[in-house]
Amino acid sequence: MDIKSEGKTLLDSHKKLYKQLIEIPEKREMIFIEEIEVGVKVGKPRFKNPKYQWPTSLLVDVRDHLQNIRNFFDKYSYWFDDTLIPLLNTDERRISKKSIIFLLEEDVWYTDEVYGQYLIEESQDGITISYSRRGRKMNQITLKSKDASVIKDWICKDAKNQIENQFKFLWGKIETEIQVCLDETFHKQPKLTLKPDYIKNQLEKTITICEQWAEAGLLNLGRIIELWLLTSLGKKSVFRGEDIIREAEIAGILDKHGVKLLRNIKTNYNNLKHKTYYTIENEDIKTMVERFSNLFNS
Repeated sequence: MDIKSEGKTLLDSHKKLYKQLIEIPEKREMIFIEEIEVGVKVGKPRFKNPKYQWPTSLLVDVRDHLQNIRNFFDKYSYWFDDTLIPLLNTDERRISKKSIIFLLEEDVWYTDEVYGQYLIEESQDGITISYSRRGRKMNQITLKSKDASVIKDWICKDAKNQIENQFKFLWGKIETEIQVCLDETFHKQPKLTLKPDYIKNQLEKTITICEQWAEAGLLNLGRIIELWLLTSLGKKSVFRGEDIIREAEIAGILDKHGVKLLRNIKTNYNNLKHKTYYTIENEDIKTMVERFSNLFNS
């Protein structure tokens, strides 16, 4: 199959599995522990069974799907966001707190992204509840009712919501990367012989693009840098985990200033693709293009 066929198959499987996986936290039975710590009431929602017992067929489907995604990125994506690698981890899921499987199968407090301890404090308006970690209070809300059962139900529901929201975010992040790989044809090795004039021409076009659409300019700049590095290093592709910016530095293609510039561009490139709140100004992209142009021309 080609990239379009493989990508469509992956996305279809991704959407299908989402419907099954998003239901897991809600289906798990919870218990509620209430303790006094340093004079403050603390609520601790926990799953009755600390480790989720996967239906065998579902676990196999999830593990196969995550491996297929890794294979897809290995084959087609050269400018890969390596923060996704831990999410796709299956073989070491019991020691990798970042993996999606770990998030769904472990208890509430195991992952860094989900809070499992709630401070419960009386206030004039009712009960103030806040997440607690390492002595810090976060995300305070007020319940008008002081009824113990209402407090317990709210905290247990919120704990499940935390897991569901984190799963939605991570699953959507992976879907975005698949879609970006499909849309950006430069992720495939180009069928042309790259010459300095081609890259120079692309840089000039990117400056024009930036004036109209900063995000498109940044995506094209990422493409140009990837092609330039591959060509300069005499490579056809990049293996997973390979740092070609570092390789270019070792080979004497980049000095420390060039490394800093390219890493900054790659960081912005990845943020644009994977963070919904990310924004960048046209002038910032134009500055990046101009600095890379100076590097390229030198």
